[in-house]
Amino acid sequence: MLKINLQLTFFYLAGLILQVFFFELWDLFGYIDPMFYIIFIIFYQFDGSKSQFIILSFSLGFFIDILTQNPGANSISCLLISFIRPLLINFSFGINSDISHGMITGTRVKDRFLFLGLTILFHHLFYFITTYFSFYLILNILISTILTGILSFILIGIVLGLMIKK
Repeated sequence: MLKINLQLTFFYLAGLILQVFFFELWDLFGYIDPMFYIIFIIFYQFDGSKSQFIILSFSLGFFIDILTQNPGANSISCLLISFIRPLLINFSFGINSDISHGMITGTRVKDRFLFLGLTILFHHLFYFITTYFSFYLILNILISTILTGILSFILIGIVLGLMIKK
């Protein structure tokens, strides 16, 4: 249990620090920043306390909003993704959704990447809808979601691959 809590604390702090001080400065093609901090939301144990998870996810988004001077899009997207995460877990893993650490062991790689992709897609979609907040900018929302999602998927996929190799 201590190892799990230390690992989650590491993902929380590493995601927060790397996002604020490293990934916010990337600006690939002028507007694409990977959102690495959602690694905490992805790797949080499947059978963990849901209320604790929602509070931690909101606080992660809130701290990133404060430190990057964002008007709250990270907080809202983290909160929404933490609410729909059980649905994404059941859809992605099916009968294996009761495995505590399904993102690391005990599930098929295909299911892990499906969950990773859906979580990133919905998080980024919520984020950019909240950021742009205009129906007229739907094309910008979709382009930003797809491009930022691809970059985030690659980075988090690399970390997932490194963790599985251990």
